[in-house]
Amino acid sequence: MQQLLHSEAGKPVAENGAQQANVHAVLVAHFFGRFFDKEALSPQGDPGASMAQLLGILAAPSAFFVLLFRPFGMTGWSLVTLRHMFVSLSMLVLGFLLVFEWDALFPDRRDYQILTPLPLKQSQMFTAKLMAIALLMAIFLVDVNLFGTLLWPGIESRGGLVDNWARHIFVVGTAGLFMALAVAILRGLLVVLFSGWLLRRLSVILQTLLMSLFVMLLVVTPFIGMSTRQLVNSRPWVLYCLPSVWFTALYEWLSPATGHLEFRAMGSVALVALGVVMLLFAITYLPAYRLQVRRVVEAPEPSPGGPGIAWRALDRLLNRFVLTSAVERAVFHFISETIARSAKHRLFLAMYGGLGAALAFFHFTMGRNGRLQLPLVLSFILVSGLRAAFNFPSELSANWLFQMTDAQIAKPCLRATRKWICLCAMVPMFTAFSVMEFFYFPWQQAVYHLAFGLTLSLVMMEVLFLSYRKVPFTCSFYPGKVNLVGLMALYVLGFTTYSEWMARLEVWMYGSVLATSTFYGAVATVLVLLGIWRRALLKETTRVNFEDVDESSIHTLGLVIR
Repeated sequence: MQQLLHSEAGKPVAENGAQQANVHAVLVAHFFGRFFDKEALSPQGDPGASMAQLLGILAAPSAFFVLLFRPFGMTGWSLVTLRHMFVSLSMLVLGFLLVFEWDALFPDRRDYQILTPLPLKQSQMFTAKLMAIALLMAIFLVDVNLFGTLLWPGIESRGGLVDNWARHIFVVGTAGLFMALAVAILRGLLVVLFSGWLLRRLSVILQTLLMSLFVMLLVVTPFIGMSTRQLVNSRPWVLYCLPSVWFTALYEWLSPATGHLEFRAMGSVALVALGVVMLLFAITYLPAYRLQVRRVVEAPEPSPGGPGIAWRALDRLLNRFVLTSAVERAVFHFISETIARSAKHRLFLAMYGGLGAALAFFHFTMGRNGRLQLPLVLSFILVSGLRAAFNFPSELSANWLFQMTDAQIAKPCLRATRKWICLCAMVPMFTAFSVMEFFYFPWQQAVYHLAFGLTLSLVMMEVLFLSYRKVPFTCSFYPGKVNLVGLMALYVLGFTTYSEWMARLEVWMYGSVLATSTFYGAVATVLVLLGIWRRALLKETTRVNFEDVDESSIHTLGLVIR
């Protein structure tokens, strides 16, 4: 960098111009590389390989959809539904990308510690950062739509080949650009309107909510596409609230498939919205950039503030009456602090939250039976999501602190983990559920339903953490060990069979003292047996596992050479 920035006096103007262009290219490459300068979910993972795998995964769905629906001869509203899937795919991928790179949209302290001593202009850094963001967006936008665009004439053959490609590229490209700029505007507005601890707090909250929202939309998108015809005839105002429908209508405006004039006219909303977000981005990004620069250069490094009076009082109560040993207190509070401060774990759990929100939407549309199943489904997502998140290390090199203490003993660590799940996850979730329960059901049935769901959640937690031998966030993790087929089968079973049959069991038991007593007696027996089983397992393995086994490593045949 310094060699490129070094200039000698008396150089020709053309040579200086070439050198400036080279400096600009280096800056763009630097900022672009910072987008991937993040801890992977597995510290043992190769970021380059992970990015190549991600790009490969994102390139597959568009081609799959075209090849899947091509034999059906998509026309009319079925073609509109398929267009909506492609439009939504572009929007959601760009939305996910900008939310994941939330903090990298502006230069951070490390950027300025490296670049400020160099003879660089602020305008150079600004344009380089902007071009790096544009390059990142272009790569993902091309990747997610490349094969689908090439194969699209097999779905829609009206007009020439080039015309079909041009229309498809224009619509999916503008849709992705709209979503990316909308997320960037939200980030810029936070920087412009807030500062200090409030900015950091609101930024974390908004990033987490956006990640959950995009996951929810990813699940709900097919339902929206299939309901477009019904909504445009009965509730058109709903479609005006959905940006993905605007750009689907823009596609209809460019290439009519249904002849519905009102739906076609909605395409103008997409163009107006795109112009608005481009204007807002131009208005907000530069002021936000300058404010961020000033704050990074002038403000000291923020230090995490201590808990408030209420939290300290709650901690004292927990430490005195719930967490009975020093190891339990250490593990319990370590889990809380890691989730509060680790962006990757927070976003991972936000994805599970978005999935839960989507399922909540579907279950609400199912009426009373769906509302009975909802707590069971969401508690399943909650416990399994925490089980998965606990496997990803936070700062692997720091687990020596636990290895040097009594935290190597598995029993108190597992006990603290289960207590955290109960107090910090299950209790808040069912407390939030109680509002809905008492609103939709009589109070006797609401209490019965909450107790039933909480009891099953405890059993599920005991089963999923039966063989868990780790301090959460401290053990190495190799993603290749996960059996994705088995995991998917488990989730399908949990979302369907488990919730449906348990809801039926609850309805059958309600009002019967004998059936209810039998059920809770059986649950108590199962919990006792699981406790005995867990203690037997702990006798065999009393130590905490801090290093996972890489099954891809070299295995010996066990042969002895004499």
